[in-house]
Amino acid sequence: MFDSSRYEVRQKVSISTKYVVYEDGTPILSAKKKKFKLKEDFRLKDYDSGDERFRVKADSVLDVSAAYDIVDSQTGERVGAVKRGAFSFAKHTYQLLGPDGSVVGRIVEDNVPMAIARRVLSTLIPFSYRIENAAGEPVGSIGEQFSFRDKYTIDIDTEQMDPRLLVVGAVVIDAIEEN
Repeated sequence: MFDSSRYEVRQKVSISTKYVVYEDGTPILSAKKKKFKLKEDFRLKDYDSGDERFRVKADSVLDVSAAYDIVDSQTGERVGAVKRGAFSFAKHTYQLLGPDGSVVGRIVEDNVPMAIARRVLSTLIPFSYRIENAAGEPVGSIGEQFSFRDKYTIDIDTEQMDPRLLVVGAVVIDAIEEN
């Protein structure tokens, strides 16, 4: 698990939002997020066994700049965190924090006209993000395909970024944005 440079996340919305993460076409994680929850706290489980693999919890309630801690449930290790950057209507940015709290990268919405159209017209317009390392160099991307079932692909240079932080972080961002 987490040996690939490409992942896919599929989402289904009903009373709760359900996510399934695929690695090389094989489901590896699943998660559920309840709608209208004030303080984010959700778990990602091993797709096959149902055992909890990652726990995500916001450090504050109703704070748009909250950090969402990501913890490996099996080892207790803090993988890192995702934190919304400076708020901008035109372009959302998220910081990726390492286990020690230092910035190890960013996820930046990379198409401003499409981002504005998504906010004004419809969330059905696909989103795309650029993944950068701490120096601002591109190390991957997150892109949604237009479909009736939300799904997006994560491509990452695993030499420069922990895929666990990025994949779980992408699900967290999707949950925050309610894409």
